[in-house]
Parts: sequence; C-alpha cells; structure tokens
Amino acid sequence: MRVNKMAPGQNAELKAKLYNLQRQPLPFHPLILVFSTGRISTNECVPMAREPMPAVGSPFSDEIVSVIKEGTRLNPSVHDGAIIFTRGKEEEEYRLSAWSMRIISKGIPDYTEPNVGSAHNSAQSLSLSPTVDLCAIISSAGVAMFEKGRISRATP
Repeated sequence: MRVNKMAPGQNAELKAKLYNLQRQPLPFHPLILVFSTGRISTNECVPMAREPMPAVGSPFSDEIVSVIKEGTRLNPSVHDGAIIFTRGKEEEEYRLSAWSMRIISKGIPDYTEPNVGSAHNSAQSLSLSPTVDLCAIISSAGVAMFEKGRISRATP
C-alpha cells in the first residue's frame, strides 16, 4: 500500500478501517463515505428521494460491507450519492445516519487538483465543513481521503 500526504495521528483508526474496506469486494464503485461529529448542515448535503430507503443506525465496523450490500439489494439507486456516518461526541462510534446524500457544499479549498471529477471536488469541499471529520472516496484504485480541504491517498 502506498500512502502520501497523510497527517499523522489524525483519524488514524478510521483511516485504517477505510484501507481495510477498500480491500474487500464492494457492491459498487466509487463509494463515497462522509464521517462527522454532529449533524451535517442541509447547506452542505441534502437527501435524494429513494423508495424504499435502507435502514440507518448500523455502526461503522467490519460488518459495514454487508450493510451496504443489503442496502443496495433493497434499492440499487442508493449507490448514487454519499453515505453519511455521524456521532454525537468524539468518544462515540460512527453510525450510518443517511443514504444517498447529494453533496452541495460551497466550501472553497485552498488548492484543488485539475481533472479529477465532481465526486472528488464535492468531497474536498464538504471536508471543510466544521462538523465533518473526514470524507472518503473508495474505488478499485484506492482510497482518497479529505480532511479540512487536504487530500491523502492510499493505493493497494
């Protein structure tokens, strides 16, 4: 695995779980995951209408792949948009709180890479939100993580 631009110690446990998640067979790519302490403003993310909507409340754990697979079996359209995990306080675990969220953040990072696409730019902008701890895009090529507008990557 190759890692670059990683801030040491920040969200280290969460990042390790994301690296492990990338190595598992996922139901779709890219997978956009957002982690926050507290609620994410509706100025940053809005739900897309889905019927039926999969259940929420599952912890972000080793079992999350089966939860995501079950959610996409129930409604394949939930693959579109971000999956949100929130916690009330730093010492609590992240729990799945929303499926299929459209990122509408207006945050402007100091630097953006050219030619990377809307998911990348949206996740980077959303990572500037005060309640967002980390945004991740998981693909077959690796994991891109965004913290406060900064990007780090890991490739298998």
